[in-house]
Amino acid sequence: MNYGLPTTTRSAPLSCTATVARSQPLQYCASSSNATTETTKPPFKLNPKAPAFVPRMQPVQEDPGAPSNILDRRAKAYQWPSPGTFHQRVNKSCPETAKRINSAFKLLKKQDYINAEAAFQTILQDEPLNEFDHQRTVIGLARSLKEQTSEKKKEALTRLEELRVNGTFTESGASTIRNLDLTMSLCEQALGRFHDAQARLLRLRNKEPDANEETLCQHSGYFDADIANARLWEHMRKYQLAEKLLLGMKAGLINKLQSNPHAAIVEKLHNYLDSVNITLVRHWQEQCQYDRAEDLLLNMGGKHLDESIETLCKPSGHHDIDLVRHWQVMGKYEWAEKLLLNMSGKDSKDGIESLCTPSVHPEFNLALALLWQETGKHQLSEKLLLNVIYKHPDDTEEILCKPSGKHEIDLALARLWELMGQYQRAERLLLNMSNKRPDAAIEELCRPCGNYDIDLALALHWEIENKHHLTEGLLLNMSNKHLNDSEDSLCMPCGNHDIDLALVRLWQMIDKDKQAEKLIERCCDLYHSDECELSHLSLSVGKASFMEVINRYPESANQLLVISIHYFALACKEISEASPKSGEENLIKALEHVELTLERYPPTAGAYSQKAHCLRMMGKNEEEWGEYFQKANALDSARKYKGKTDAWRSNEYAALQKVLVQT
Repeated sequence: MNYGLPTTTRSAPLSCTATVARSQPLQYCASSSNATTETTKPPFKLNPKAPAFVPRMQPVQEDPGAPSNILDRRAKAYQWPSPGTFHQRVNKSCPETAKRINSAFKLLKKQDYINAEAAFQTILQDEPLNEFDHQRTVIGLARSLKEQTSEKKKEALTRLEELRVNGTFTESGASTIRNLDLTMSLCEQALGRFHDAQARLLRLRNKEPDANEETLCQHSGYFDADIANARLWEHMRKYQLAEKLLLGMKAGLINKLQSNPHAAIVEKLHNYLDSVNITLVRHWQEQCQYDRAEDLLLNMGGKHLDESIETLCKPSGHHDIDLVRHWQVMGKYEWAEKLLLNMSGKDSKDGIESLCTPSVHPEFNLALALLWQETGKHQLSEKLLLNVIYKHPDDTEEILCKPSGKHEIDLALARLWELMGQYQRAERLLLNMSNKRPDAAIEELCRPCGNYDIDLALALHWEIENKHHLTEGLLLNMSNKHLNDSEDSLCMPCGNHDIDLALVRLWQMIDKDKQAEKLIERCCDLYHSDECELSHLSLSVGKASFMEVINRYPESANQLLVISIHYFALACKEISEASPKSGEENLIKALEHVELTLERYPPTAGAYSQKAHCLRMMGKNEEEWGEYFQKANALDSARKYKGKTDAWRSNEYAALQKVLVQT
């Protein structure tokens, strides 16, 4: 039986061009000092804007009291030797109460946090609960609060602390209330209290914080705590610890499966192993070890990279969608499309009508439509999305812009229309999804509709259209802030990573640099994400503080690229204020750093574009720099729709005019 054991990594030739969508990952890879070293440079063309790879099975939203299922990775099957000793015994829930609590957890699973919060609050207020139901409800409420504002995150932790103080504890100090300490650790992470979260998880795993690496990375037998600890270490950039723990968990699970366990727990052990493998894939992807991630995904489906493309692109029934997304990240678009078509029972030689006939699997339809968006096949993408919701490209504007009720499809359609330059149609659809009228007052337009994805999509759309009174108003309302608030309040992270970064980007565009810098510095302290760090670096470009900021971060593709942009910005300023010769030294440094980026890391559209800018400013001929703009466009066809709002770009234009006159 194949347990997803990695095999020797081999490279495969590529033949593909790529275009991209907005919601894709940054190439901020870990420094080699704290990650597994790769000795050869990956041969593929990385897609810097592919959809972020996130394991689809995570324990964060599961119902702590629901019956055992694929997502219920309890300790029962994984814990040795006595699976029933960790959690206290509880009375059974009454059927009606259990039904209400389960319904609230379903809202959580749908990420409908506001309504989930209301449902859990109502349950707590409406009727007396036995101890077990009370614990489940408080933990569910905390999980809904954790995903909202900073104040609600604090409230979540307070409620859990109140529940914990009345419970019992293990010898290591962990609560015996099911899932309580796990949920508390997630709340602590959400509040940026990573060391508190780590200490809590170590207690759950019965580990001493000052234990040696070998001991810390040995699996505890409590699966949920082990996997949560590995993910936390990734977030804290303790990559070596995370990988060692994951590999140890994998080895333990394989040994358990090979020991002929009781049939009743075999399926659960396989589910645990599946989750570890997918987390390893994500880990290696974040480490830029794309070949290892690909090899593991293929092995999970019983395949090997040495096999023919025809074989590799046959559906295995095991994480095919994850393999598609990973191939998108690697820029293997032809393979990704072939696999998706095979999964949908189609062939690339089919006619348009057949290609755009929806599959019975909704997930396949959306994945194929998004892939076609990335590869510039906009007409196919539009036709498939419209067919899914029973519409036609020739329908009236009123029909086309009427929400279908399938939010993922409608949002994908709005994004596609943005890529096609049909901004008015995209806005009309998003407004209709928000139950707003285009001629409504600003206050009404900027009022959140309650659906996070729709609100954020509308804010980002207005950003594209430079409707800044609107973008700022909606983002502030989503953050529970107001323009009249003090600067300190305005610059306090709201607790939602995407909203805060969108606000930073907007303030940078409208010359509110002081507010942008204050907010991004606090975001970096809270979220510790690559996107925050890149945004922080970008804000410092061309400024005296740049080198101080850049030295805080390890080398990465993004770090080298931002250094190149910094020197380029300095050169543009010098040239615009004096002569082309005055910027030569900084231009050379800019070119050197972007070439290092392309030499050490998989190529990105940003790196190719930056090299083209440098060569053009150096007075090279159009054939030479134009080649790199073409490569950038091949990797990111949406570049032309992105506003060039960086402050230094005005200097670039002035400098370029001087260079063109001289040449």
